[in-house]
Amino acid sequence: MLALGVGETITDGERTYQLGEDLNLHFISLGDHAQHHVTKDVMKILLKIHSEDKNETN
Repeated sequence: MLALGVGETITDGERTYQLGEDLNLHFISLGDHAQHHVTKDVMKILLKIHSEDKNETN
């Protein structure tokens, strides 16, 4: 199970995000240097859950 805390970084091997105090993932850089590594599929799920526009309709 992934436990991601505020301020920690996560990557899918291509893009790196940081969990902000607002509990949203914020893109910070390209690359794979992060505290947590996940697959691209897992990252898609996390971004869907922890994104600023999660309550908007498409």
